Amino acid sequence: MAGGGGPLLTFKDGTALHDLIASFYEKDKIVALICHGSGLLLWTHLSNGKLLADGKKWTGFTDEEEEEVNAAFGMTLNEYTIQSEAAGIKGTSFLCHGANEPFAIRDGRLITGQQQYSSALTAELVLEALDEY
Repeated sequence: MAGGGGPLLTFKDGTALHDLIASFYEKDKIVALICHGSGLLLWTHLSNGKLLADGKKWTGFTDEEEEEVNAAFGMTLNEYTIQSEAAGIKGTSFLCHGANEPFAIRDGRLITGQQQYSSALTAELVLEALDEY
């Protein structure tokens, strides 16, 4: 799932998309999300009711990166951030590096990249996972 700022708004209430991501994961498929696309992990529940992110390590666009974007536009673009929302979820570990540093995490079949500069690392982890599955 790709990112860009829109997913925080357009994916939040997109239950069909949440269900699609959950079904991929429950069918033992690899799920890869990058940048704001990882915001889906804030809302995607598996069929057992647990968040897909429960017990997982993951990353996405950080508060520091949001602040840089807000400063560049001279306004606050999003009412909430992935990192701040993730901090309020028990049982999940949102990890990150500094702003705009390439960073990606693989936790089993869940692969996440911090932002656009993490695309190559994220792709490498996807290829690694595909080789295993």
